[in-house]
Amino acid sequence: MAEAGKCSKCGLCKAVCPVLRVMKEESKGPRCRMLQINEKQEDESLLFSTLCSACDAACPVKIDISKDVLAARQRLVGKGIETEANKRMIENMRKYGNPFGEIKGKPKELFCC
Repeated sequence: MAEAGKCSKCGLCKAVCPVLRVMKEESKGPRCRMLQINEKQEDESLLFSTLCSACDAACPVKIDISKDVLAARQRLVGKGIETEANKRMIENMRKYGNPFGEIKGKPKELFCC
């Protein structure tokens, strides 16, 4: 169950969010994510979280934002809502065993002098 209702809306999570710093859109930040989860209006903007947990550490009421975002993302993917990058990453994990699409093997086999 989401802890989003506990959010005090102080904004401390915004200060530490790497996605918000780069994208500069409130709709991509942790406070907006928590509001979406609380109001059950989850959409693809939840897929922008890096799940770095910086917002969890900054939260004065100790909401586990990353846990709630991860659960919401699982629901979205279950509905078929995901980014192209996420689809490629999953495909690479299945095919190569890593998210980068790198061929399996020992480094010396891949990068020889």
